[in-house]
Amino acid sequence: KRMSDAFYVGVDVGTSSVRACVADVDGKILSVNVKDITIWNPSLEHYQQSSDDIWEAVIYTVKAAVSEAKVNPESIMGIGFDATCSMVVLDSKFKPLTVSLTGL
Repeated sequence: KRMSDAFYVGVDVGTSSVRACVADVDGKILSVNVKDITIWNPSLEHYQQSSDDIWEAVIYTVKAAVSEAKVNPESIMGIGFDATCSMVVLDSKFKPLTVSLTGL
């Protein structure tokens, strides 16, 4: 592939939303997509999120950003990923045993 045919995806998982973008080799942002993450507040000073919701938001924003950029998914040469959310314990089938606590 020529470098001009190469694109990169960036994903940022924050406290309240997931953001994904597609950029070319010069760093020009071709598209950005954002999806909010639900935060539950079951008791005073206790905030939590669903790891499944976060992962679904990652999938949604990446697919939407690639589609909006109108690039061939096969031309994505790399992905950068950043997340501020907490770790989640998984069972033997890789299903979350707990919800994700957030640091609000």
